[in-house]
Amino acid sequence: PHLDCNLTSLLVGTQTTHAKHSATTALLWLHRELAFVKELLIAIAETQGVSDMSAKFIECYERTLRAHHNMMSRSVYTVAAKAIPYREDMLRALGHDGLAHTDTAVFTDLHTYGNAIGTVVKYIETFYINNKLLA
Repeated sequence: PHLDCNLTSLLVGTQTTHAKHSATTALLWLHRELAFVKELLIAIAETQGVSDMSAKFIECYERTLRAHHNMMSRSVYTVAAKAIPYREDMLRALGHDGLAHTDTAVFTDLHTYGNAIGTVVKYIETFYINNKLLA
C-alpha cells in the first residue's frame, strides 16, 4: 500500500462485499456493533425511573443487530442481557471518581460518546451507500 492510502481507498479498490472475510464485511459488522453501542449509551442516559436495564439492552439489540444474527448469536445476547448491572450500579461505575458521581456528568458523557459514535456510524453508512458496497 502507498503511504497516502487509507481504509476507505482500500475498500473502494477491492469492493469484495461477497467474500466471507473481506475488509468491507468487517467494516459492515463494525458499523452494526457501533450502532448498537450508540443506541445503548443513549438509552442508558435517557432512561429515567428504570432500575433493570436488561430490557433496554434487548430493545437496542432488536433495533440494531438481531436481524443480522443467527439463533446462536441471539442466544448469546439474551444471556448477556441478564448480566447487565442495575442502572444505579452502572452510573456509579461510570462516574468520574467511582464514588461521589453526579448523574448529570455521566449523562452528559453518555450523550457525548453516543453522539460521537453516531457520527462514525453515519460516516460508514454514507460511505457504503456512496460506493455501492451494500449487497
